[in-house]
Amino acid sequence: MAIVAACSVVTRDVPPYTIVGGNPAEIRRHRFDEATVTTLLELAWWNWSVEHVAEAIPLLQSGDLAALEHYWRTSVL
Repeated sequence: MAIVAACSVVTRDVPPYTIVGGNPAEIRRHRFDEATVTTLLELAWWNWSVEHVAEAIPLLQSGDLAALEHYWRTSVL
């Protein structure tokens, strides 16, 4: 979920959906706002069945978080 720059030395936990780099690695920026990160962590799509992930690939690629959340509430739960 996080992005670690090449040749970085990670010495502690990296928050979800952040970009870190350096030696020691430091947060460079956050990939999404806090509300989006909260929603993505709630969806936990990486725990879905292979079938659900395959079906949701267009939504995962679209960047439409509202549509992905709707799919999760109606199909996965």
